[in-house]
Amino acid sequence: MANSAHLEILSRGADAWNDWRRREPTVVPDLSEARLVQADLERAVLDRADLRRADLSKAQLSHASLEQANLEGATLILADLLGAVLNGANLEGASFFGAFLFGTRMKAARLQGANLLGASLMGADLSGADLTSAHLMNANFHEANLSGASLVGADLTAASLVGTRVDGAVFDACLIHGISAWDLEGVPKVQRRLIITPRTGLSIAVEDLELAQLLNLVLYGKHLSSLLQCDASRLVLVLGRFRGARAEVSDRLERLVNARGLAPVWVELDRPGWREGLRSAAPLFRVVRAALLDFSGLRGSSGLLDELSREFHGEILPLVEGTIPSDASSRPARSLPWVRYSRPSELESPVAAWLGRICPEC
Repeated sequence: MANSAHLEILSRGADAWNDWRRREPTVVPDLSEARLVQADLERAVLDRADLRRADLSKAQLSHASLEQANLEGATLILADLLGAVLNGANLEGASFFGAFLFGTRMKAARLQGANLLGASLMGADLSGADLTSAHLMNANFHEANLSGASLVGADLTAASLVGTRVDGAVFDACLIHGISAWDLEGVPKVQRRLIITPRTGLSIAVEDLELAQLLNLVLYGKHLSSLLQCDASRLVLVLGRFRGARAEVSDRLERLVNARGLAPVWVELDRPGWREGLRSAAPLFRVVRAALLDFSGLRGSSGLLDELSREFHGEILPLVEGTIPSDASSRPARSLPWVRYSRPSELESPVAAWLGRICPEC
């Protein structure tokens, strides 16, 4: 609970509060769980303050200083943080829903699991920030600085990254359906398993933010699949179950495809409704060069290979750990060069050879 004496000083306004901070520089203000809804804290010095679980909804915090403050679990819904300084602050689990963070400095801030849904972060500095599993749906990062930031598992659905600095940033296992990522500055350190589909149904992932936008146009735009024809020679579909214990298989396939200068497009087939979702992914079949289809542990796959063979315009290499499925007995299925393996390392030679044959110029 907040210190009542500290709350009383704060109630006198930012000038009185800042005078007290100057007189007592070693005191750590305790404003934890304080109700500060619509409080006028413009230019207040709240460095190192304990604001855990405080309610700062609609608070006026423009140009306030909150360096290394602890706002874990705090509520800042629709708060105004124009030009505020939160460098090194603990913002884990905090809610900035719809907050105005234009030009806010949040260098090396801890934002794990924070909710920035619809927040405006134009020109904000989040360099080195930890945004692991942060909720960033519809957030606006126009010309913001995400250099060196970690966005592992972040939800960037419909977020805007126009003109954003991303040099050294880590985008891994992010949800990016509907993202706008134009004119990015710099090169991310990691772009891996970027999921371009909505939360429900089939999961399709790529390894490049800008490529993700083009594939979104193919999947969800109208009459736009021709835009990808220039990149068709680089794209390889990789379909199967690759989560959990099967991650080693996907890692192996990823290295093999990348080694040929090709770009994998991951299609996860382990979610409920994946069969119906695969039909919605049919536009992809017309623009990619080849497909690796791993049947290992795949349920409900009856007739899948025949169906894919009819729709797909490129070459298909079916893989399976163990025995070939009994339902893969049709003539088209039997004519394909099946690769059977008992451990991931056994994929190395046959997959590399197949990729070399379908793309000798790579």
